[in-house]
Amino acid sequence: MSIHYYSGFFETTLPEQMVELLRKDIINRKSIAIIAGYGNWLPNEDPKVDLNFAKDIWFDPAGIVFDEYHLIDRNMPMERAHTLLNNASVILLQGGYTTLQNAFILEYELTAAIKESKADVIMGVSAGAKNMGSKFVCASSNGNAIDKNGIYNGLGLGNFCYEPYFSLGNDELIQNELLPLSQKLDIYATSDGSFMRVKDGEISAFGTTYLISDSEIHKI
Repeated sequence: MSIHYYSGFFETTLPEQMVELLRKDIINRKSIAIIAGYGNWLPNEDPKVDLNFAKDIWFDPAGIVFDEYHLIDRNMPMERAHTLLNNASVILLQGGYTTLQNAFILEYELTAAIKESKADVIMGVSAGAKNMGSKFVCASSNGNAIDKNGIYNGLGLGNFCYEPYFSLGNDELIQNELLPLSQKLDIYATSDGSFMRVKDGEISAFGTTYLISDSEIHKI
């Protein structure tokens, strides 16, 4: 079973704790399949930035080098995307536009390929991490300028909702979106620079992380 990582977006190198864990968790480094977060969803977006950033800023400096790097978006035939996911050592769901990435995953019927993958690691960054959960929240109060407000179904890699960039000062998001949803589903929320690792259903938190459950917020 794959080990799952959830985090916000890292503008520079990956956190050292994450690097140390990834070096141990990624046993096979044959290929990484990156599901675009920007892709070619909107005009003037360069989908290659999703691959180049992951390779040049995150993985290469960490000494985690793959034989093959593949970017999956609408420039690629659906059958090819499925093949790459089936054979991937690591699957990375990149940051970007959460609902547009979600729509692409549904359009290309990638859910089963991701969930049934034998990849060592499945990583989600920002939008990608939100999409990995059972559900995710999009609201103007958590900075979604493109995504439409609402609660959406995610991939369901974990039976919880994940919220990156969380701040206890964001009362609008907490009161209007997160607390009501927490009555139905646990929400894990991390601050900038923090991340979660899930192995065999056990969640390990690194950095500032909160569990929002039954309308109560607990720091873990």
